[in-house]
Amino acid sequence: MADFSPTIGKIDGIPIQLHWSFILLLVFILVLTNLYFFVLWVLLFACVLIHELVHSITSKRNSIKVKKIVLYPFGGGSIIDFEKVNPETEFRISIVGPLSSLLLAVAFGIINIFTPAGIVGTTIQELFILNVFLGVFNILPWLPLDGGRALRSYLQKKMSYWDATQIAVKVSNAVTVIFMIGIVMYALLYSGNTVFYREFLVLFSLLIAFFVYSGAQAEYQSAYIKENTKNLKASDAITRNYIFVSPDTKISELYNKIIKEKTYMIVFEKDKEFYFLSNVSLQKVLKKTSASSKVADLGTRIQSIPYNTNLYTAVERMRFDDQNIAAVVRQNKIIGILLMQHIESIITLHISQNKG
Repeated sequence: MADFSPTIGKIDGIPIQLHWSFILLLVFILVLTNLYFFVLWVLLFACVLIHELVHSITSKRNSIKVKKIVLYPFGGGSIIDFEKVNPETEFRISIVGPLSSLLLAVAFGIINIFTPAGIVGTTIQELFILNVFLGVFNILPWLPLDGGRALRSYLQKKMSYWDATQIAVKVSNAVTVIFMIGIVMYALLYSGNTVFYREFLVLFSLLIAFFVYSGAQAEYQSAYIKENTKNLKASDAITRNYIFVSPDTKISELYNKIIKEKTYMIVFEKDKEFYFLSNVSLQKVLKKTSASSKVADLGTRIQSIPYNTNLYTAVERMRFDDQNIAAVVRQNKIIGILLMQHIESIITLHISQNKG
């Protein structure tokens, strides 16, 4: 269920996915509210999609790989490969999102002037207000939102990524505190709404604040790991506990190899690319194929990462491709494999040792 994010289409070659929690929220809104509010929510997220598309298209125009766009209950996310993005480019990618929302607000504001009173006019007015909120909300210096990323990118012109992240996180936490104080003061002092509305507003704002705070802490942790693993290479975290076989090896021949080598991980090379076959995937394919099948017909392609690649960079590449395993190569020959769980242990021990 956690990985259920159906693709609803592609725009400019970018897959658009709906996270399962977003779909669940839509169902709740449709059941617990009314059709008008449901339609308004869908239109709002159409605006959020435009916001994310601007991020993604700007990234592609700057030769940055974009994997997909995912819509969540509290907004959207563009899965972008930031590995080779310089601060100036990241600033542009970050800032265009809020600007697009504010431009949408201007467009809805102009349309509203010429729209007669009624449900359509009310809807246009609501979309104007919501896009103003979306633009202002995202332009605030909150990590991991656009404004926080833009602030960090700007700071990187004068300092390191680690120092810039520390300052951006502190600013983000201060904005979170101010945001919550403002919401509580509004709820206490403004008597124009019901108690239920004020309680809902505070609760919803708490969820937003928690989401932003957690994201900022994740950015801090990621930057901390990056800073403290600068001298670790991909070759420092490899394991050789796998079996390398020919692509022509039959499934029936693997049993003795697995018993002899005492490992369930199988790697093979085909057409100058490396493939991985685990015990779990082997059991699955055996239900559909015979023991006489060759491993070349099975397996999952994995990345080839040069042995001298920074370990943090290797991890980011693996995460971008949603892979927990990668082949580490030297002169096009495999020297070991990276396992995400193993990498995390290596990084934890390395940082602990440096602290000591």
